Amino acid sequence: MKTRPIFVKNAGRRVRYDEVSWYDWSFRQLIDSYFNTGDCAVWDSTLKLLAFNSNQNYDLNIQKFSAADIEKVRGQHDFIVLRGSNYIHPHMDWECFLPWLEAIELPVMCLGVGAQAATRMRMELPPEGKRIWKIISERTKSIGVRGAFTAEVLNDNGIKNAEVVGCPTLFRHRKPELKLKPVQLSREAKVSFSIRRETGAGYTNDPQLFLRQQREMIERLSREVDLFLTAHGETEEKVYYYRDPKRLAEVRARLIAEQWFAPDGGLMEHLYQTRLFFSDVVEHLDAFMTEMCATIGYRVHGILPSMAQGIPGVLLEYDTRSKELAESLGVPCLPVEQALKMPLPEIFSPDRFAAFEAAYPANYQRMKDFLDSNGFANRM
Repeated sequence: MKTRPIFVKNAGRRVRYDEVSWYDWSFRQLIDSYFNTGDCAVWDSTLKLLAFNSNQNYDLNIQKFSAADIEKVRGQHDFIVLRGSNYIHPHMDWECFLPWLEAIELPVMCLGVGAQAATRMRMELPPEGKRIWKIISERTKSIGVRGAFTAEVLNDNGIKNAEVVGCPTLFRHRKPELKLKPVQLSREAKVSFSIRRETGAGYTNDPQLFLRQQREMIERLSREVDLFLTAHGETEEKVYYYRDPKRLAEVRARLIAEQWFAPDGGLMEHLYQTRLFFSDVVEHLDAFMTEMCATIGYRVHGILPSMAQGIPGVLLEYDTRSKELAESLGVPCLPVEQALKMPLPEIFSPDRFAAFEAAYPANYQRMKDFLDSNGFANRM
């Protein structure tokens, strides 16, 4: 079994054997730079599934290529781990990954990689992307992808050995079986909503409608439960969470101008001031989620970490990623138009989670079988 990985496209730093925090940045850098905490969760979860020696250097810097390090990497590692993310699209910047791949000739483990598009579509990858995926395909039994859409995109580009495995975050606690807790709704019930203001053509065809409906959903929920908001990397949310004195007035004015806040700040600003959560440490989000009775929102990694602990979650549909993971893992996924009209007890009804609970043991086994059949030592 392969036990000596080297990691590519890391998201943060390992603070323990299998625990991830963002990089050791200054307070100013942490706030002013956007990064997606979901990437941290995927890498943290991947580490939790694998079994490996913790005493080696595991990070391959693909921002530059060093021919002098080729033999060292070959001698110290059995395989490359390409952290799951949205790499499969025409605009992906692979930096120096291709020359590293060609030089060190190691197999590559992909665990939940995905295609990125606002809607399901045929996608032609550029020559570099095709070459990279062809090399990966030739060196491993199968490529672990997020879902059927990603497998289709790879197949359309000549890569035939994609295998749907979902996302490692759902299995981060290594539970072969999982039972969700019943949702006890009341005005005092704690429910979290994962915010996504990061928009663009790769996420939605109508950014303004997307943001307006998101705001309406937050306001509706806040009237019915004790609502908390989780932020996942946007700068403005970090400014409010840390009460950054240098940027608070500027950010407040911007959010009012963008109509995310009311002219007087209103309910949304009150939630930002009193009910906002952010952390660059994955384990902290796990701990926060244990206080919730349910979670809902647009961030895949605002939902999966809660469900991994048995806390019901509903994903609001926004692009191919949400639909793909919902299909792969049985995670409830609703168009926001439908959720806005639906009574809250219906959104979180036990029937909505029946398919997820029924499919979970097989999905867990599917992930384990993928690792075993490709020869990657694991703790599942």
